[in-house]
Amino acid sequence: MPGRRVEKKMIVFESDDWGSIRMPSKKVVEELNAAGINVYSNPFNYIDALESEEDLTSLFDVLRKFKDHLGNYPVITANCITGNPDFDKIKKNNFQTYHWESNEATYAKYSNSKGALQLFKQGMNNGFIWPQFHGREHVNVSQWLTALQNGDAQIMQAFDRGVFGIDFNNARSLRNNFMAAFDFNTVDESTEQEIIIKEGLDEFEKLYGIKSQSFIAPCYVWHPSLEPVLKKYGVEYIQGIHYQFAPGYYSNRYKNIFHTQGQRNGSGQRYLVRNAFFEPALNKNINWVDDCMQRIRTAFFWGKPAIIGTHRINFTGSLSIENRQNTHRLLHQLLQKITYTWKEVEFTTSDKLGSLF
Repeated sequence: MPGRRVEKKMIVFESDDWGSIRMPSKKVVEELNAAGINVYSNPFNYIDALESEEDLTSLFDVLRKFKDHLGNYPVITANCITGNPDFDKIKKNNFQTYHWESNEATYAKYSNSKGALQLFKQGMNNGFIWPQFHGREHVNVSQWLTALQNGDAQIMQAFDRGVFGIDFNNARSLRNNFMAAFDFNTVDESTEQEIIIKEGLDEFEKLYGIKSQSFIAPCYVWHPSLEPVLKKYGVEYIQGIHYQFAPGYYSNRYKNIFHTQGQRNGSGQRYLVRNAFFEPALNKNINWVDDCMQRIRTAFFWGKPAIIGTHRINFTGSLSIENRQNTHRLLHQLLQKITYTWKEVEFTTSDKLGSLF
């Protein structure tokens, strides 16, 4: 109910994690599982992978079947990671300093992803996908590097296989993994975050030929002090859910900061709040089409845009072709119901929606 309203029935699909590595292959999944690492407790650890050419082509084939009343295709705001750890350089330096590579170099290392960046750019030109900034990498550099320096057995086993995104049980941080790139245990850890933001946004512009006007923090974790930094480098809109998980306030938990749709912060930026979700890969027991439709109805009833949160994991098939096929089937059903129910619906991107507030 609270927050800014729009007169039109607008829909945005916000999808996180594009460009980031997660699990390299089924073989690595099996090896880590055999080593005692519980990869099967989290779908991200056994389904998610760097997007392939076929992933993008298949997604675009679904999207091109639908248009809004203005002739726009449903467009995915793809929140992109611009780099990944350079495992070889990190190891050669004995884990003392962090090194990263552009995700352009990462794509080139995967046989089924060599043409993914070019396909992505074609999708931009055709109105199927639009990149925005998710971070330089999807790993907390400080916390991960500390674990590597300490020789943590499970973290090292994953590292040797080109993996940083595993879950662990012992309390190393506020989270059970290192995926929250802008988390920190002490304020000192946050000092490098401005460098990460600047380098990531510079790389974003090199990769996609545009400046990113919006940003979403990995795992919805960031401190308010990061917002003026983002503003300094051109970010006007901050994507997220209703709560921002802010580190640095308490020793053993985050401070939850509530946001409303279109709310303006002290730096003049607007918050874009997700109010619907489409995550078939994460829970098979939810009817995602019906649930999403109901949330869209609620958003439109209150004069709000429907911002649908999803993740790349739903659209990847390298580790599970059934995963991609199931998601595309459900996405087709969802888009069919949306365009049938609301003839006047408009599909747009996060940055364009933000400009309306």
